[in-house]
Amino acid sequence: MSDIFEFTRNFLINLNPLWIYLVIVLVGLFIYWKGCTETRRNRSSIFDTFLISIATGLVVGRISYLSINWSEYSRYAWYFLPYERYGQTVYLFRLLPWRLLRVWDGGLTIFVAMITFLVILTLLVSLYKKWRWYQVYFAVFFSMTSMLATSFLYLGIIENYMAWIIRGIILFLVPVIFWAFSKIFLFLIENNYKRRKALIYFGVLIVTLTSVYTSYEYLSDQTSQFEFISVIILLIWNVISDIFIILDLNKPNIEIEKVSSVRAVDIEVNQPIRIK
Repeated sequence: MSDIFEFTRNFLINLNPLWIYLVIVLVGLFIYWKGCTETRRNRSSIFDTFLISIATGLVVGRISYLSINWSEYSRYAWYFLPYERYGQTVYLFRLLPWRLLRVWDGGLTIFVAMITFLVILTLLVSLYKKWRWYQVYFAVFFSMTSMLATSFLYLGIIENYMAWIIRGIILFLVPVIFWAFSKIFLFLIENNYKRRKALIYFGVLIVTLTSVYTSYEYLSDQTSQFEFISVIILLIWNVISDIFIILDLNKPNIEIEKVSSVRAVDIEVNQPIRIK
């Protein structure tokens, strides 16, 4: 087992961080897509909202990383071209401002990026798309936690830090537990409305506990000001979302049947037509 772990660790260390970012995004996209398609949402809208949110999250996560580590970047000179050439050797993106774009160096505050993603995606699906919040609430949250779990596993393996690996495993188990209980409720509760209501209340409990656990884990370590603010935003998001999902769940469903005002007229085909 130790040999497999060491092989995986060496492989990930030598892997370009851009591939890790891609894997993290694909994991979150799959969870979000799976949760939304079960509510019969338009697939193009699903991808649009996710891509806009994750792009915004990565930008904010990068900016926060640059702000935290600006002393490291301030020692570089400014140059108007994105490359340097010394004889036959060309170096790309080594000087400012181009060096600020080198996300493949691993410079990203992942927690800030994930909370930004969570907030932007919430605003898009609830205010812009106007989807029922209780239908996409869990897809939004679990897509964020799955990406955070993947980043925890990655960092835990390359740093050989078991606490981060455990955090990643716990966050990965959260949507699995929710899915398992949805299947249990399917067999135990026959009434569709009661089953949906019980599952949502259980899900609210799971999401709240996960938010508190994630916040505690970050606050127990040494965090930056950006990460501390992100923890506060996560807790506020959780409280507001729980309130809105309960209100949305108990909102009556009103269906308006469209009835044509034009009366139907029966015409016999074999009836002769009289011309006056």
